[in-house]
Amino acid sequence: MRLSILILAAAASIIAVPLHGQQLPPSDPLVPEDYNQEEFSDWMKDLRRYEIVTIGSFPITFFAASLLYDFSFYAANDFDPAYTMGSQRDKDDIAVIISTAAAASLLIATVDIFIHIGRRGRLDRDSDE
Repeated sequence: MRLSILILAAAASIIAVPLHGQQLPPSDPLVPEDYNQEEFSDWMKDLRRYEIVTIGSFPITFFAASLLYDFSFYAANDFDPAYTMGSQRDKDDIAVIISTAAAASLLIATVDIFIHIGRRGRLDRDSDE
């Protein structure tokens, strides 16, 4: 008796599972519209650019900061082989490298956004004339 109920439940679930959640597709598929120029204001685009440049430049600045930090540490110890690059790091050193890389990334993004805003302003003035 128990086995027949189990077989019946398994057969019912095999039949019911493929039918569950199936529905007819919509008569007209939903197609997203393209963004238009007025949908996002300039400050939103600038903020997005700032974010992208900051995050995008971080791996490069991290590598450069790490390399410069290790080389300066090696040079400060009179090029002693015991202080070769990357051999004498602790958590404080990593914190210094990360904060230096983050500051350099923010500086790069700030310079980029000033250049971008200046160019946009110059183009707006030229188009008004």
